[in-house]
Amino acid sequence: MNTKRMVGRVAVAIAMLLAITSASPVMAQDVSAVVEKIDKNMVELKGAAEIIHEETKVIISGVEGMPDEMKDTAKTVHLSSHGLKHIEVYMGNDIGKLDTYKADPEKNREKMLVTVGKIEALLRVYKDIVGASEFVTTMELPVTGKSPYDLTHLLIENPDVQASPEAISAAGDVHTAVHDLNDAAQSMRLNLEELEDALAEAPASTPKESGSEVAESVGNIDKNMAELIEATEIIHKQTDAIIGVEGMPDEVAAMAETAHLSTHGLEFIGVYMESYIEKLDTYKAEPEKNKAKMLVTVGNIEALRKLYQDTMGTGDFVTTMRLPVTGKSPHDLIHLLMENSEVQAAPEAISAAGDVHTASHDLNDAAQAMRLNLEELEDALAELEEPTTATAAPTPTPTPEGAGFEAAFTIAGILAVAYMVFRKNR
Repeated sequence: MNTKRMVGRVAVAIAMLLAITSASPVMAQDVSAVVEKIDKNMVELKGAAEIIHEETKVIISGVEGMPDEMKDTAKTVHLSSHGLKHIEVYMGNDIGKLDTYKADPEKNREKMLVTVGKIEALLRVYKDIVGASEFVTTMELPVTGKSPYDLTHLLIENPDVQASPEAISAAGDVHTAVHDLNDAAQSMRLNLEELEDALAEAPASTPKESGSEVAESVGNIDKNMAELIEATEIIHKQTDAIIGVEGMPDEVAAMAETAHLSTHGLEFIGVYMESYIEKLDTYKAEPEKNKAKMLVTVGNIEALRKLYQDTMGTGDFVTTMRLPVTGKSPHDLIHLLMENSEVQAAPEAISAAGDVHTASHDLNDAAQAMRLNLEELEDALAELEEPTTATAAPTPTPTPEGAGFEAAFTIAGILAVAYMVFRKNR
């Protein structure tokens, strides 16, 4: 055979082998490393929150003679840490999903983008519970109008706290933990962005369907949000009406107060949900271009929707936040109000309780409908693009550390082809 032709075949074979071993759209090693950083961030957040929780207790009850004003300040920070613990459960669950998906990031790319969105949304709420004043003010904690971060500084600057070695030591630990929590939250945000960027580098693809289904799903989600807000407002106002009925027993008033304060939690979460839904309304104009962003935003909304529904439908929030009646969901408490003889005996109270009961079910229905519409939107986005092998080849990426097997395989292939050439030309 012509030597020149054989050399050409060797060159083609070498090029093919190099392409096989170097092209990989999303490297599993890179994604896995970022997920491990996020795992570490979660451990740091929980550690800092635990210190805030335990050390504020020292100031509240462990120091004799501490003025009530300082106890209230410490109690507000302490109860804020209860809010952190409530959110941690949801964050930990979603990070656990990332740990599962990271084994095959190319296959699970869309699921990972949605999960990144869930964690981002919860992290934003988590960070704001300590760094902003909205949560303590909305939940009517002992000291409102200031963030727990600011209240922590007031504690360490207070002369009564400074005069007690035990109190100033605890306040110092809280202060350090608040800063550690902020640092860990910032680090997690950056790591989530890094993971999102890695996952957004999708293989070459072509549009498969129009964005009409996407726009329709977004419109349905807008409608669900309006229904949630309306139902929440009814529960908020009508539980207030029950509390205000003259002669209502304390036990009944406490149940109504618990359901009422739960709507404060709903209002707090709703602000975040609306901001993400507004992003969807912007992105839907170009769904193919914004596919990755929309998947993340679906995750943002779904995480908060679940938190919203659980605030009314389970006993976790009222128990964690130590509202007047714990251990039962606001939904269950509303049923107890409806069945209470004192409520039934008062026309104004039973009318309000009936409205609350209807609104509670409307809220649950809207939350369920939103979940289905978010799933529908996710499916529609998945259909917008399909990886194709006929389009341009992915941009080659450098061979990562630990890819020695692939490199050895390449070299072996090259040597095998070269050996055949050598034998043909002997």
